[in-house]
Amino acid sequence: MKQIIWSNDSFMDDEAREYYQDCQREFLEDDSYVVTDEEWEDVVNGWLSDERLNLNKEVDGVIIAFGDLGLWRGRRQGYKILGSNVADILRSSCFDVEWYGDGYNIRSRMAHHDGTNYVLYRVAKSREDAERIADKIYNLEIDEKGFRKLTHSLYPYVADVYGWKVRWRKPA
Repeated sequence: MKQIIWSNDSFMDDEAREYYQDCQREFLEDDSYVVTDEEWEDVVNGWLSDERLNLNKEVDGVIIAFGDLGLWRGRRQGYKILGSNVADILRSSCFDVEWYGDGYNIRSRMAHHDGTNYVLYRVAKSREDAERIADKIYNLEIDEKGFRKLTHSLYPYVADVYGWKVRWRKPA
């Protein structure tokens, strides 16, 4: 089950935009007010800033991203060492982005002019471990399955923030 953390699909959500516009008309006491595309983009991006605040949480280790990247010359794998704060995952220069939990892991889908990147975020024990794993990804010595074996899930950290159930965690 896909649990959305943030998606810019809201930018295309006419109902959400209309609701915002109606609220602004009431607040401004101006029935002729029309939200501009630029203002709506700022509002949607403000929601992303809110999620960064929600996920401003340190992990025990270093977050590393494993990417299945859609590039102009085909699909490639890549990595990025992010740091120790969960909010660090919520960065992208792509035009169509969503971050989500899949019940076990935190992932993202990021579309850009050449294709779509699919990213898996996990936690390495230390910066040194993250760098060793990154070298293995760079040298094509491991795939996503191997990456998952060398790291642990970021999902429980995010699940704690949003109250999601963690399937492998025993009830308290």
